[in-house]
Amino acid sequence: MKRQVIYIALAVVLILAIITSCVAPAAKAPAPPKILKIGCAMPFSGSASLWGESIRPVMEIYRDLINADGGWQVGDDKYIIELYFADGPIFSIPADVAAARSLIYDKQVSAIVSYFGIGYSAVAPITTAEKVILNSSTISMGTFNTEREPYSIFGFPAVEMSINQAMAVMEAFPQYKTLCWTGTKGGNVDIEKIYAPVDEEIQKKYGVRSIRLYYPEGTTNYTPYLIKMAEMGAEVLFSFGTPLEIGLMARQRHQLGYKWPIAANGAILDTSIVKGLAGSEEAMQNICGDFCYPWLLKKVQIAPRYMDMANRIRAEYKSKNGGKEPYAGAFGVGVPTMGHYLEGVQMAGTTDPDKVMKVLRGGTVETFLGKYTLSGKETYGSPVVFGFPCAMSIIKGNESVYLNEEPLWDVDHPLADVTDLIKK
Repeated sequence: MKRQVIYIALAVVLILAIITSCVAPAAKAPAPPKILKIGCAMPFSGSASLWGESIRPVMEIYRDLINADGGWQVGDDKYIIELYFADGPIFSIPADVAAARSLIYDKQVSAIVSYFGIGYSAVAPITTAEKVILNSSTISMGTFNTEREPYSIFGFPAVEMSINQAMAVMEAFPQYKTLCWTGTKGGNVDIEKIYAPVDEEIQKKYGVRSIRLYYPEGTTNYTPYLIKMAEMGAEVLFSFGTPLEIGLMARQRHQLGYKWPIAANGAILDTSIVKGLAGSEEAMQNICGDFCYPWLLKKVQIAPRYMDMANRIRAEYKSKNGGKEPYAGAFGVGVPTMGHYLEGVQMAGTTDPDKVMKVLRGGTVETFLGKYTLSGKETYGSPVVFGFPCAMSIIKGNESVYLNEEPLWDVDHPLADVTDLIKK
């Protein structure tokens, strides 16, 4: 009897062990995604507002696609992207400062991207104090100090790329050898003197003669300036003007009977808008502008994952907008600068700004516009300046079509020695 009791007890223990081993442990619930807040300061008012209004919807689609995929992977965590916009009129430094403060203190963003206003020196102290990464244009970074402002990225090398963009246009028109640089002139700056060494280097490297003629802010009658350009021997114009300025200049150029190509530092807006500004299809011919569509670049290789995302953004935009193409400028400054920050946090495996900046300095980074090695060599004193394809389009009929490219490959691009002269 005692032996039977022992056998029964052992059997019960064995059965319990088998049952216990077969019961799977309770599945651990996946951690909810975290939130990554990104701010964007660009013009939504004033003469440059068309840029902001055209870039914003493309950036929003990029955000929506990332979130639809489950978020952005950073280390072991997934982040849902929240994107906030603030008005930074391109010529209003106080408004740009207010935009930065709103994004940082009201929205608690971790980064501000796509800033291409003229107020870097006023905005950077705010972002630096709060360890918010600022992705800005190089257009007004003459006061940048790499030790004082360690959280700055320059993802839109406006000064550097303007030279390469201009040379891409000149190469497409080999019969022309005189380039007139134009745009708004502020204060008593002696632009001709500042850029004299640059113009000399361009003539040596490319055989292109540079002349310069600028006009006061707020100018709408360009006729006297265009006549003066003709007297100076202009054959191609390169303008740093807003879409409104480019359109009015094209209208008045046509009225005077000039047929010069007008190259713009920014991307060409929808051709129907250009036609409205220029006044006619004839007047808008040969306007050239930034054309950084990843799927059309011929000299720059794009990583498959970025090309796939670019095509998804394009398809979604066309679906929402009756088949219209997204604005090219959104792939020049909007989506890429957002991507720079996202790439940085993914490479670092954290959103810690110090660790993000550490991987970007000297790192090789894939972007919507190619792969760039951020060598750490000074360009305007900055250790983090991204390259640029410098692809240009031209208006033919009612279409904007590919023209040419002259890429900036890395920080140490071929014209670094030329643009470096500007700060001296």
